Amino acid sequence: MPEPAIPLHIPLYSKTMAKTKKEIILDTALHLFAEKGYDATPTSQIAKAAGVSEGLIFKHYISKENLLEAVVKSGYRRITEKSKKSVEENDPAKLISNVLDMPQKLVEDERDFWRMQFRMVDEEVAQRHHQRYLNSVKKKLVEAFQKLGHKEPELETEILMLLVESLWRAYLTNEDKTHFAKMLELTKSKFIAK
Repeated sequence: MPEPAIPLHIPLYSKTMAKTKKEIILDTALHLFAEKGYDATPTSQIAKAAGVSEGLIFKHYISKENLLEAVVKSGYRRITEKSKKSVEENDPAKLISNVLDMPQKLVEDERDFWRMQFRMVDEEVAQRHHQRYLNSVKKKLVEAFQKLGHKEPELETEILMLLVESLWRAYLTNEDKTHFAKMLELTKSKFIAK
């Protein structure tokens, strides 16, 4: 049986890191949802790009909506794992700095995921998982602001999270990374006492 035709934009895996067809479908769907949007990407196109039958997509995921849910869940599992060390920091100033660095790091590591999220900002499934992820970070930030003696740690956290939301979008859509670095440093100077 010939190898499935994996598009050039989908990462190729070595024999030791062989992906299952189910994982290839997820990776392909993520890329196409990021590139074209969820509504504009039929499952037939995902199947063709993944080198599988459309029936296999429905065997694994039952519906296109379930496939989207799996793509979003999988993305947030990776994001959570990649940011775990940053949000487990005990030094409150370093934790705040880490959270402000996360938009750049996470967009660099998971560009297609964040491109998809950007396209799906108003979709319930994207919002639900995004809020769940943010809530875990918010708890840590409130504690950090409390340790630093802020009078309104919950409000400080809300403001910082609004900035984090804006930063990941700015990093994703702005080609001028030098300008982004300046914005990030200025933001850090406002929240972290020197």
